[in-house]
Amino acid sequence: MKSAGMTSAPGVRSVCFRGVSLAFLLLSTCACSDLADITVTGTNGEAVSLPCKCPPDLPPYLVWQKIAGQQQLVVNYYKNSNQEDNITALEYRNRTELKLSGNCSLVLHRVTPSDQGLYECYYKTLPLSHERIHLLVTEKQKQPPDPNVQSTIVASSVCVFLIIVIAIAAVCVGMTCRNRHQMRRTFIATSRGSI
Repeated sequence: MKSAGMTSAPGVRSVCFRGVSLAFLLLSTCACSDLADITVTGTNGEAVSLPCKCPPDLPPYLVWQKIAGQQQLVVNYYKNSNQEDNITALEYRNRTELKLSGNCSLVLHRVTPSDQGLYECYYKTLPLSHERIHLLVTEKQKQPPDPNVQSTIVASSVCVFLIIVIAIAAVCVGMTCRNRHQMRRTFIATSRGSI
């Protein structure tokens, strides 16, 4: 009986150890994940909005930053109802705008391919909270000309050309008829005068 109890104890310990190890592995994977919470796609040269769902009451402290390798660039800094531009990285000055009505979204104007990457939005709550957004920058898609538009342009051009030709022909016919009519009057007048 003693031996039966001893053989089951290591089995229970093994199951507990495996469960704790699995839980620790899952927690460490979630905590250390490099994946962004949200992916946003912007178009080169246009504005893009990066969302951040901070609490609806205006935060006294908010920082947007871009993670560039080991470096963290301040994209926008807001503290005590003021945006402090002198802290912002040069490449983001005069290109950002905060949307503070109900959230802490950042509008990035004139997006360039170098803006692509991971952004973090930190806002003051207890404890300090943050969101991660990955920005992808794509090129503008050139739209091929619409064949319907091209055929409409060709048809319009042909119609205008035909109208011009018909107008010229009508003027020529009118002038010819008038000249014949005048010649007939002249002929009748001269033939009556000679009688």
